[in-house]
Amino acid sequence: MISLLKHVPSGKKIIVAGCLPLINFDRLVKETRFEGAVGPAPGDKIVHIVNRVIAGERVIALENAQHSMPSLLLPRIRVNPIIGIIPVSYGCLGSCAYCCVVFARGKLRSYPIHEIIERARLDLADGVKEFWITSQDTACYGKDIGSSLPVLLESICAINGAFNVRVGMMNPHMTLGILKELLKAFENEKIFKFLHLPVQSGDDDVLKLMRRPYTIAEFKSIVEAFKAKFPRLTLATDIICGFPGETEEAFENTLKLIEEVKPDIVNVSKFFARPRTPAAKMSYKIPASEIKRRSEVLTELTLKISLERNMQWIGWEGEILVDEIGMVRDSWVGRNFAYKPIVVKSESNLLGKRLRVKVEKAFPTYLEGKIILG
Repeated sequence: MISLLKHVPSGKKIIVAGCLPLINFDRLVKETRFEGAVGPAPGDKIVHIVNRVIAGERVIALENAQHSMPSLLLPRIRVNPIIGIIPVSYGCLGSCAYCCVVFARGKLRSYPIHEIIERARLDLADGVKEFWITSQDTACYGKDIGSSLPVLLESICAINGAFNVRVGMMNPHMTLGILKELLKAFENEKIFKFLHLPVQSGDDDVLKLMRRPYTIAEFKSIVEAFKAKFPRLTLATDIICGFPGETEEAFENTLKLIEEVKPDIVNVSKFFARPRTPAAKMSYKIPASEIKRRSEVLTELTLKISLERNMQWIGWEGEILVDEIGMVRDSWVGRNFAYKPIVVKSESNLLGKRLRVKVEKAFPTYLEGKIILG
């Protein structure tokens, strides 16, 4: 982000919004120029800040940013008219050793269900057909207001209308406590059979260093429960390579876990010490060259497994919701019940259409299909 700010033309005024001003304001001041700074989720306050900056004022509005909760009912302009993104809470209940976002977003603050439902109804009336339920950790939802994620999902799915719901990232230790109810909620056909469950490491000792309060056995128990209920589940997870204290044996344990669990998607990141985090003060730092090597080895493995998983979909026939314009001309991307991206070709505008397709080809990151009916 800072490198991007350095390349903004001198004639432009800059307002830096989000987590960065709260996480590393000193570096922002030292290395960049800006006319305004505001924390995450400013809501309608951003309009007044922009007007003040345009009028020539320098505005730093970081106070109370860790406690802000803008109304979900504010007007919005969507980049994708088909997708409605609904943040159901801000903050979290974790204390991960590598995370600096907690400094910016603070402790958990959940929106009441009635406000989320009203937002969803407004979006449906505006043509939305797919909802993304988002949060730093959706499994935390409601723990501060006497509710829960399964209750929220049941309430959303009870809304009249043809739409689908993608549930955002859930941390394993928070998921364990609601697992039975969550599996029941996921039975609803409106919910994509897609689970984003970040494990971060395949080694229990490294998880302790990371302050991730679950074990590999507990992570696997969640995956097994979901796959037993939904055999064609799409599983996504996250791995950090090179966390301080990650021995070669620990890294091998991560590779073994990925081989065993076989996620469809693995978001691989190289460890980088964030300012003010406990991880930044840890000893036994791993050389950057070794972190790069481990990242490359893991990425190669995950792409191989992703292709193997996708090959199992060849020949599948069923309905997709087209929710994205493809990267090449006359191509469109639709999602099936498991949120698998399936690329189809058509000269017509298919955005928002429901089509019946047959999968003919598989690649590591997507499938390719032929339209049968639509």
